[in-house]
Amino acid sequence: MSLYLKYRPQNFTSLVGQEHAKKTIQSALKSNSLSHAYLFCGPRGTGKTSLARILAKGLNCVSPVSEVEPCNQCEICTSINTGRLVDLIEIDAASNRGIDEIRELREKIVFAPSQAKTKVYIIDEVHMLTKEAFNALLKTLEEPPSHAYFVLATTEAHKIPETIISRCQQFSFSRIDVSDISQRLKEIAETEGAKYEMEALDLIAKLSAGGLRDAIGLFEQMMTAGDVTTEKVSESLGLTGGEHLEKFFNYLLERKTLKAVQLLNQIKSKGRSTAQFLKEIISYCREQMLINLGNSKDTQIVLRFIEIFTQAKQQIDLSPIPELPIEMAIIKACEFAVEKPQEAPASEKAVEKPVAKAVAEIKDEAVKKEVTEATTADETPTELRFEQIKKDWQRVLDAIETPFIKMSLTDGEPVRYASGILTIAFNSSTYMDKVNSAANQADVQDAFEKVFGSKLSLNLEVKKVELTPLVKKTEESAKPASTEPTAVEMAAEVFGIK
Repeated sequence: MSLYLKYRPQNFTSLVGQEHAKKTIQSALKSNSLSHAYLFCGPRGTGKTSLARILAKGLNCVSPVSEVEPCNQCEICTSINTGRLVDLIEIDAASNRGIDEIRELREKIVFAPSQAKTKVYIIDEVHMLTKEAFNALLKTLEEPPSHAYFVLATTEAHKIPETIISRCQQFSFSRIDVSDISQRLKEIAETEGAKYEMEALDLIAKLSAGGLRDAIGLFEQMMTAGDVTTEKVSESLGLTGGEHLEKFFNYLLERKTLKAVQLLNQIKSKGRSTAQFLKEIISYCREQMLINLGNSKDTQIVLRFIEIFTQAKQQIDLSPIPELPIEMAIIKACEFAVEKPQEAPASEKAVEKPVAKAVAEIKDEAVKKEVTEATTADETPTELRFEQIKKDWQRVLDAIETPFIKMSLTDGEPVRYASGILTIAFNSSTYMDKVNSAANQADVQDAFEKVFGSKLSLNLEVKKVELTPLVKKTEESAKPASTEPTAVEMAAEVFGIK
């Protein structure tokens, strides 16, 4: 017997999920106020027909537990469990969809039940009935016999006529949580004595898309081949693997186009589906988007990745070369990760050009002077020098393992080093805040230790360049004046350099 049949829920307690439907039906059973027709709609494998059978047992059980739970010991319960109760009629509407089958149902429904207290009709995939069959069923639902109950189950409720829906109590079955599916698979594995990895069960639960029946079927497939491991699940289903997804995502952030394409070719050479890989990378990007919701800059990058790879997935069926859309997507994603500086309007360039050149000259002199002073101060207390930090700054960036921290630190540059404290100035406060947490600073310090052999204390600040007064003075200088200062003099005054 298949595991999904062996472990099919036999009472309300063993049914996973759908708490709203269970509680309502249990309350109705207690108060003897059940509706004569129910409509269970929702994705496959979420417990619709299982709950319908439990409802039938709750209506007819000879010795229920706690008033509503079927005992699963009496003749009625065991007959339902084995499919032998003649008063429980299950109809597959996919293969019995015509008016003749519904007419036969109408003719027999008037007869009293032979074994149980009530007759229960379960019509699965009810949306497959023809228009004429629905019309014939409608009359029965309007005036059902007191001993008859209907449970209609469907995965496509929108195809059912409103006249039918209005005569039923409707319950929408939701997809079962991944954690609930994992827990149920764990219980089955321990009962069956199977060896398993919890990560493998979590992966199976995730792949089942909220359907417990599909999850149990996939688990049984893995179990027949031995231990249930994550590697076995990935290989059997052609999945890429989390480490490859993370590496591929990091290549995109680091703009390593060639390495990303090479990794794609490696994955393809192992027999993995390109379409499946696209689906997995989109799912991985979604996870990263949710993780980084607090940082708008990072979120925008990941959102763009999702858009690019979603377009590639749509184009893959039309492409003569299946790999071409994803290769193009990789190039687009890596280009997007490069932040291009925004150019100022032509009018602003014309005003700032003479001053900007002077400012650049003066700032260069000031920075050289500051570097010289910082270097002199550093020579005595420590062996590490500021010039060495500046020279090996790219090595420090390469040593950082976390992509978003590396990207954020790229926005900054070392400006001072004295008494073992390195000051890093950022263009954007957003990137500075990203690095400023204790955990992220620790990653940066670890990178310094890898490159220089010792950790440094960090002081983070935002660059302060006040150009507004400078532009104002430049505009005023255009007016006639007896003593007009030069652009160099204005820049020197602003920056306080004599």
